[in-house]
Amino acid sequence: MTEFWMELQAVDSYQVKASGILTGADRKIITMLYQPLMGAECLALYQTLFTEVEENRLWSEAHSHVQLLNMLDISLKALFEARLKLEGLGLLKSYVKTENEQRFYIYEILPPLSPEKFFSDGLLNIYLYSKIGNAQFQRLRRFFSDEAIETTTYSEITRSFQDVFEPFKGGTAAVPDESKRVLADKITPKEIEFDDASFDFNLFLSLLSPSMITREKITKEVRQTILKLHGIYQVSEKDMPSYLYRALDASGDIDIVFLRKIVREGYTIENGAPPKLQMKQEQVSTEDRGEGLNDEEALQVYLESVTPFQLLVDISDGAVPAETDLRVVEEVMNQQNLPVPVMNVLIEYVMLRLDRKLAKNYMMTIAAHWKRKNVKTAKEAMDLAWQEHEKYKRLQEEPATPKKTNYNRNYQKSTRKEILPDWFDNEQVAPADNKMTDKEKQTLEEQVREIKERLNKR
Repeated sequence: MTEFWMELQAVDSYQVKASGILTGADRKIITMLYQPLMGAECLALYQTLFTEVEENRLWSEAHSHVQLLNMLDISLKALFEARLKLEGLGLLKSYVKTENEQRFYIYEILPPLSPEKFFSDGLLNIYLYSKIGNAQFQRLRRFFSDEAIETTTYSEITRSFQDVFEPFKGGTAAVPDESKRVLADKITPKEIEFDDASFDFNLFLSLLSPSMITREKITKEVRQTILKLHGIYQVSEKDMPSYLYRALDASGDIDIVFLRKIVREGYTIENGAPPKLQMKQEQVSTEDRGEGLNDEEALQVYLESVTPFQLLVDISDGAVPAETDLRVVEEVMNQQNLPVPVMNVLIEYVMLRLDRKLAKNYMMTIAAHWKRKNVKTAKEAMDLAWQEHEKYKRLQEEPATPKKTNYNRNYQKSTRKEILPDWFDNEQVAPADNKMTDKEKQTLEEQVREIKERLNKR
């Protein structure tokens, strides 16, 4: 997935577009059915964008993203991730153009699915069920449904237009030309559709027995159902035919509802729980996972690909990080606006120097120094930290002469301040010898081994 700072900056301009109006019922659907899947920040972004466009009916005024950040009180990364979730759930379309190195965005607001389509979607309803549980899921179904009234015993007496109104006899007055204006109307919601990029339909059809299921039975609806089941439950091309055979009804048609049911039950039995909706992570190649790399390269790849939260989890052997540590990391990132890989290097570096502890003031000082140095990648941060560490070691190696004058001592102190950044003296750290101690070597070896294991698991 693209890093957010490469695709979006706070100064980028945007406008909001709507092809129609959002009804009160739509707002209920967004709040009660979509919010559990996307979170409160996405709901706030969606409602804020729609409020902006309602001021001018179909188009909002142009603003910079700074306005959104101030109104929502969230970071640029959180705004970008909220936008991606809205796009993935079919609630937003994004367009961009670049002129003179400045980006201009258009955000088109889309309506939610109707309750009937949502609960029969075969994708969103499954993730909602997994998120909120059976009791709440059934309560929402009852909230958005009502008993149908049987009308077959009634006779329709509705009059037509011609029965009610007289023919027009007022002449041939011309209708004003409004071709340049678009009238607001209810937006037609669009269901989420999957492509077959990760599912080989040719292989699947070759494995499907024509005597059991003819090709005509694989309609567009069946095809989308197959792709959704593959996307949700990772059913392979080889396993999918057996599910379809079991889902055939008495007339030889594919019962889509039953097909979803047996696939869902099979997944739950095998995994012990229904699937959960998660944002897609960037995929790394075999080389990027650390195979064939030396220790330093493997560490660099790991710190480039992991999030600060996951890094703290890995350092703690899977334990949830302390709330205080998370607040320190978040505050440092927000104030200094460090890229995620650089923040990861900072966490690793501080924990190595301070015996697996995070000190806020110490981290903030280093982060400010790296920000002034315009450090943007994990490699740059690692190189800078190593350079400062080498300078520190060289100073420790200088022999102390007892006959040095006060002038010389003062000169040495001033020289040290010129060579090293202030953050080397902000925390008490054991002096580094010329060579690594056995304990340091063992710690580094264990760290590298753990990192390679994490890379292989990822």
